[in-house]
Amino acid sequence: MRDDLTIAVGELYQAIRHEHWQGKTYRQFWTWFNDRCIQIVGMADAADLDALGVALFEVRDAIEASGYMVGSDRLDETIDAEM
Repeated sequence: MRDDLTIAVGELYQAIRHEHWQGKTYRQFWTWFNDRCIQIVGMADAADLDALGVALFEVRDAIEASGYMVGSDRLDETIDAEM
């Protein structure tokens, strides 16, 4: 995977940290995350897509472990300080 893609994925890990999202809604988080993933995939060459897909699924696993995976009925809830 190219360096710029590796950096972009690393930035995703930094940006999903809880202190960036407390006080915002889960909908805001998921809108940002999905838009950013689309941008990153758009930067990729065809040869990078497999490795990038694996890396993005690993970020998604980190998101799930952090408690951001909520049902659609909770998307407008505010992310509180204690997750």
